Amino acid sequence: MQTEDNVLLTPTGHQFHLHARDGIRSVRIDRVVSENDLSFAHYPALSLSVYDEANFLLRSEELHAHVQPGEPSQAHLSKTFALWESLTIGIDTHGEAFDFLLRVYYTINPD
Repeated sequence: MQTEDNVLLTPTGHQFHLHARDGIRSVRIDRVVSENDLSFAHYPALSLSVYDEANFLLRSEELHAHVQPGEPSQAHLSKTFALWESLTIGIDTHGEAFDFLLRVYYTINPD
């Protein structure tokens, strides 16, 4: 069954976890939206990263590369990941310090 959801990520709560034991087989990360109108073009190092249960980096997407014209505070990703045991999805600032409120929209079991 497909379930759409979202989570707010902040500098202190910059990642969340999904577990196969909860019936999750896959997740599609649909988009990331800045809640404080942060333009991703001004922060090219800001990335959404996905790690597996062994903390192995599966993918790191620079958000500015997924901005659509006229929507500088939204990154449309539409990337799907399979879960074996768990996934960790988080924001990586690559050492830069700034405040952000980013809402990640994702779909559970999109297939």
